[in-house]
Amino acid sequence: MNIALTGATGFIGRYVALGLAQRGHKLRVLSRPGREGAIQHPCDSGMEGRFEVHTGDLTNAKSLEGFMEDQDMLVHLASAHDHLPDEEMREITIRGSEALLDEVIRSDKKRERVQIWIMSSAVIGAPVYSYYRDTKRIQEKIFKGGGYEWTSFRPTLVYGVGDYRHTAPLMRQCGVHGGRMTIPHSGRSRINPVHVDDVVDAMLRKFEWSNQVDCIYELAGPTGIAYNEFVDYTIAATGGTVRRRNIPKKWADLAIMAKGLFKDVTAERRASAYFLLHHEHDITNARVELGWNPRTYEVGIAECAKVSDWWKFESEEDALAAGVEVPVGRTTNWAEAL
Repeated sequence: MNIALTGATGFIGRYVALGLAQRGHKLRVLSRPGREGAIQHPCDSGMEGRFEVHTGDLTNAKSLEGFMEDQDMLVHLASAHDHLPDEEMREITIRGSEALLDEVIRSDKKRERVQIWIMSSAVIGAPVYSYYRDTKRIQEKIFKGGGYEWTSFRPTLVYGVGDYRHTAPLMRQCGVHGGRMTIPHSGRSRINPVHVDDVVDAMLRKFEWSNQVDCIYELAGPTGIAYNEFVDYTIAATGGTVRRRNIPKKWADLAIMAKGLFKDVTAERRASAYFLLHHEHDITNARVELGWNPRTYEVGIAECAKVSDWWKFESEEDALAAGVEVPVGRTTNWAEAL
């Protein structure tokens, strides 16, 4: 199958690209100007001869022309993360999705051929305000209303080897010897992290599911775990001896209030609220329809730590410069079956 893929230079995107290529699909990947080299990875030998690069930008509709020519499917992973300004999230996630759908329609005027799969986010259903959440919700609606068969994958917090934005910093923090690690509030709120390999596994399994029409799959761990457990499992995996310490809500609120006398603390208030929410997700659809069986966080984070010392560095470049391998796809359950 000819598949057009966005977001291939990102953490999740590189795993998805490798998984699709190893399944024999031919990829056309979208890359921003100057980022073409980031699509390649030392461990991506399975992609040789199975992809081509289309240089373009979601914020420039004209640059997308030709991206969807002769393609059977669009797998859209690219979006703006929640640490970016609101306007940038609008330009990339909303307007970029509109431009991409226009290109699909332009290249497939009869609207008979192309399937659209998007990587949305489980945060869509989170009970706390987030502009990022709202942009992802609109993005999903754009493609739902496009007149094509669509599938939306909604992963929760994704972790894995090569994630230097969330996974590696947490592992470094938990892997220290001695000292204390402060956790806001009681630490009893539950989260549902999902391993990146399991996200790819669900997507690959979807090819075998006969019902291709209008599906939503929540992708999360097999069950929610308390945030304190999340931290404790990470400490155990990394061999750290740091002691976890919880701060009562009233003291956390007082600290934020005091800081608010001198600066804007909106981000701190939202972060504090996050630790009071229960993020548990119903993965029944993926389990029943796809036969999907994600690993527990305890197992997954231990695998991440065993692969190499990749997480001890602040970036992939630093790890590779030190001769440490960052093996994308090496802990997979899907790769073993190919």
